[in-house]
Amino acid sequence: MNTDNTINLIGRIREKANKFLLNELGKLGLQNIAPSHGDILAALFRCEEATMTEIADIIHRDRSTVTALVNKLIGLGYISSKKDPNDNRSNIIYLTEKGESLKTGFKKISQKLYMLEYNGISDEEKIIFKSLLQKIYNNF
Repeated sequence: MNTDNTINLIGRIREKANKFLLNELGKLGLQNIAPSHGDILAALFRCEEATMTEIADIIHRDRSTVTALVNKLIGLGYISSKKDPNDNRSNIIYLTEKGESLKTGFKKISQKLYMLEYNGISDEEKIIFKSLLQKIYNNF
């Protein structure tokens, strides 16, 4: 039986990345936002507005998880929702002014994370690494 600890290592990397993100968010005075909230905010930074289903597809999470995260961000005043004029069963989620104000800080955090993640890794190694991770992901 072949075994190794790569999945465990991936999990530990995720834990360290989340700890880094929480620390950086704390520096911005954002103690109530978790890295998973950042996924939704980042999606809205790119799209400006989207339905819950579209957000779930963008961030690769199930709709019930997205609903809980969105509700928390609405409660914190970073995003809001309105009825979709094309589908009364659906809501459109969008950034509030308070949410828009996070864009610069989130961009800086993302850049710091990227620099830390790929410190000492060549462009060629990055391509190979991403390719291998995608293959492993697809295996599941």
